Amino acid sequence: MNTESALTFDLAADIDGPGYAAVEALEGSAIRVEQWNHEATQDTIRHYAWGLGDDNPLFCDPGYAEATPYRALIAPPTFLYTAFDGAVGAGLPGVQPIYAGTDWRFHRRVRRGDRIRATAAFGPVRRLRGGTAQDMVIQSALCRYLDQDGRLIAEADARTFRVPRRRASNGLAYQPRPAHRCTGAELDDIRDEAAAEFRRGVGEPDGVQAGDTVPAVIKGPIGRIDMTAYYAGCPGSPGYKSCELAWKYRMWAFADPSRLPSNYDPSYFGERVLPSIGHQDHDAAHELGMPGAYNNGPQRVGWFAHCVTNWMGDGAFLAALDVRLRRPEIFGDVIRISGTVTGVEGDGDCTRVRVSLSAENQLGERTADGVAEVVLDDYGRRAGARGGTAPRP
Repeated sequence: MNTESALTFDLAADIDGPGYAAVEALEGSAIRVEQWNHEATQDTIRHYAWGLGDDNPLFCDPGYAEATPYRALIAPPTFLYTAFDGAVGAGLPGVQPIYAGTDWRFHRRVRRGDRIRATAAFGPVRRLRGGTAQDMVIQSALCRYLDQDGRLIAEADARTFRVPRRRASNGLAYQPRPAHRCTGAELDDIRDEAAAEFRRGVGEPDGVQAGDTVPAVIKGPIGRIDMTAYYAGCPGSPGYKSCELAWKYRMWAFADPSRLPSNYDPSYFGERVLPSIGHQDHDAAHELGMPGAYNNGPQRVGWFAHCVTNWMGDGAFLAALDVRLRRPEIFGDVIRISGTVTGVEGDGDCTRVRVSLSAENQLGERTADGVAEVVLDDYGRRAGARGGTAPRP
């Protein structure tokens, strides 16, 4: 659908009492999920990993992966976003959904050939005030992911801000910020840093202690190509539909909304300008109240997982990851995500390591933070992961 000549959104509403009450009333009800990927294939795994900028051979090279104790390609932990990302924009027509983060609990590794079934329910809703929006809501989705045998792979509490758009009386009010333009020398330094990215590879950390550094991954300068590559592996929104299909979704929004996924309000699909186009277009992002075209929230959470999996190595298991997105990262930004070990529990089998993580842009602003729990389980051969459930090797 062409958006170049009509970047004004149809709706720009405030959050009112009846609208908030209607959203609260959804808590506990099932979400009608529109699942994207249903199977972890060689290509779906690689497309997602490359969309994060991650070429770990455990995810991308069948020969390498089949020589490990897993004997198969393993998907990045946050690959499950490609089945359903948990974003919520239900109710409150014209109030923008902006991803706020995810609290992941992983129970099993996803291997090549696994089939995935995603289910979700609407979770708690909170209303709050922010520095750049006087009135906002956080909606959540409680997601579960099962494999072909009905075994629980992961659970996730996915959070989405609902923020009035710029033209609303309490609208989002980021000041426009021009895209950072790197000098040639800066680009050379970024290239060298990216090429030298730490990846442990075979095995897992040994002798881990509190205070150990988790080396950074560098992302950027981010732009449309980064977004296109990510969306090739993970669609990012049920509104991303092409040509005739986009028009059908718009028609169904008015005539038959039961045909649409229910994690978004029908108005999201009915607008002439897709509300998610701010991830691609500066003018649309400014209309929303953002400082510029901004990157995708689940993509950013995946970058945190990339940092952790590089450090923990092939043999360890990411048992939990909770990331909170604090401010937008816009086109031109250069992001570094790194961490510090804050705790180590247990000796011998299945040592658990807690890691504190943060993302920082080229201006020194902290844009997101998180915590992770890593189990040193020797390719799944030691007993126990989370909740007494041992992941498969």
